[in-house]
Amino acid sequence: MEGEVVKKLAPKLGISVPNAIKKALELMRMCDARCTNLSSLGVQGSCKAVLCLELAASCQDQPVNKDIAVRLSGVSKKVYSNALQTLGRLLDVQPKASVKDLCVQFGCVGAADLAKDILHRYQDELQTKVSDADISQPMFPAAAVYASAKQLKIKVDKTKLTSIAATKKTVFDKLCVEMTKHGEKIAEATKTPGSKSKRTKTFIEELEESFDNDKDGSSTKVARLCDSDDEEEDYEEWKRRILENAAIALGEKD
Repeated sequence: MEGEVVKKLAPKLGISVPNAIKKALELMRMCDARCTNLSSLGVQGSCKAVLCLELAASCQDQPVNKDIAVRLSGVSKKVYSNALQTLGRLLDVQPKASVKDLCVQFGCVGAADLAKDILHRYQDELQTKVSDADISQPMFPAAAVYASAKQLKIKVDKTKLTSIAATKKTVFDKLCVEMTKHGEKIAEATKTPGSKSKRTKTFIEELEESFDNDKDGSSTKVARLCDSDDEEEDYEEWKRRILENAAIALGEKD
């Protein structure tokens, strides 16, 4: 009976790989043997099948739409996320999440390279404190992607990333802060020595600068403009009139 439920729900979750469905059925049997008190987690009805399908799809590196999974499970998003994390631990299966996949999923492919650098830097620092540091848990790449997107000013849904991280919000927030610091250090290290951010020039300032730069070679241009207007103006008067008109157009004149 449960096997039929799994096969029925699989296509709705976008799972078509036979090995993923086979793995889900295996996890269902393991769940029945090891997890006798799932009701305490709020798991009921088709929820167990959906959870096993997502865990199985993760093992096959096949993405699952989290919103659809929650809807099919019949429980709240919070209950589903907590149950997925707990069941994964009980069955020795943790959802995989790579930097590349997360960047594709959240539409921030441009943040992938920096996110990988941040993750590697974090891992190097962690290994100086813990020799057998393991960053395979999804919260690490999820935090790296968030930090990278923040550094590059790319908007991502942190709430969904927190869900994928499969950890408490407070833990994920602290991890994001640490990853963000690494992102800032990387950005600082890649800056050109001696480079400073410059204030953006206004249109009027750029126009004045262009006059100054081209002053020596502008006599011919001014002459042509004067001829077209049938009036003679010296260069300074012509320049003053152009700047004045530009200021009026931009609303800068008092």
